[in-house]
Amino acid sequence: MKKPIVILISLLLMGFVVFRVFQNYKAKKDARNRPTPVKVLPVQVISPELRMINEKIRATGNLLPESEITIYSKVSGKVLVNRVHLGDRVRPGDVVAVVNRDEIGYDYKSYEVRSDVKGLVSRVMQNPGAAVGPSVPLMILVEVDTVKAVAAVDEMKIRFVKIGEAAQVLLQAYPGEAFPARVTAISPVGNPLNRTVDIEATVPNPQHRLKPGMYAEVELNASQRQALLLPIGAVTERGGQKYVFLAKEGRADMVPVDTGTLVGDRMEIVRGLAGGETVVADGADKLNNKDHIRIIPR
Repeated sequence: MKKPIVILISLLLMGFVVFRVFQNYKAKKDARNRPTPVKVLPVQVISPELRMINEKIRATGNLLPESEITIYSKVSGKVLVNRVHLGDRVRPGDVVAVVNRDEIGYDYKSYEVRSDVKGLVSRVMQNPGAAVGPSVPLMILVEVDTVKAVAAVDEMKIRFVKIGEAAQVLLQAYPGEAFPARVTAISPVGNPLNRTVDIEATVPNPQHRLKPGMYAEVELNASQRQALLLPIGAVTERGGQKYVFLAKEGRADMVPVDTGTLVGDRMEIVRGLAGGETVVADGADKLNNKDHIRIIPR
């Protein structure tokens, strides 16, 4: 009596197991055959803009005085007094210092050190009592009615720089202000270490606001030309190559491009587009080739 019951229970368990295996198989088969939902990304689009641009050259450097002269005493002795001080204006013939050249057994008159040039005193190097002579500097005079910005231009752009062309000088000391200048010299040699060539831009400085030694940036116009422009966000870089995405029949079509000058928030497209294409305007870094997209109004 017990044996048939055991057999019956075993058959019921086997049937249940077979039923569950069949159910799982059917569910997996249905899942494989069920179409996967397509992810559609909303995007905004734009056409490349053709615009005239001024390509600029920017070079950094420092301000230098128009001239810098070191004054020496022509005789040996000790400084009795300095007649001028830091910031004083000096004219040719002015006495700038008096040197006592008395020696034991001799009675010399004090010697007046005179300037041969005009300028402002930028540094007094000897105090009264200091021993001086023809090889010891007394003070330095600078002329700053005009100053020179000496800056290093990339050697690949030096061909665009011409003597006499207009420039402007930008200073961290005066943010938002540009000082008109003119290129007055170009070095005949380049720097082999950083591949630059020094240029000199002369800046009027009637109020002496520009101080030699200040950090300066010289800006020049390299060329004016038409350029095809896209928002920066429309361009992405992958593996060292730049790409944009064209909107074509509901898909994002990845196209390689070459870029040029950055103009504000726009990037110049040098190669890869002809103009008139429908380009994904932003978020190119989040797209992949052939992604499904949906265009939404800007």
